[in-house]
Amino acid sequence: MTIKKTTLLFWAMTMACGLSAAEQTEWRDPLVNAVNRAPMHTSYFAYPNAEEAEGCRSESSNYMSINGMWKFNWVRDADMR
Repeated sequence: MTIKKTTLLFWAMTMACGLSAAEQTEWRDPLVNAVNRAPMHTSYFAYPNAEEAEGCRSESSNYMSINGMWKFNWVRDADMR
């Protein structure tokens, strides 16, 4: 192969790889696992005083339940979100 053909082939392959990488969305990338996610943290619970620490966690003034009705934006395709 001549140098011109080799250079042209290399350039074409580089462009093809670049275009396919640009078209890939984050939900298709197995290495992406933290889009719009809160940072990880330890699972501790803070009590305002020693008396509340002796009781049930749900009776503490710092406890907030997230049970209830939730509204989710479900879409058929992840690109529509």
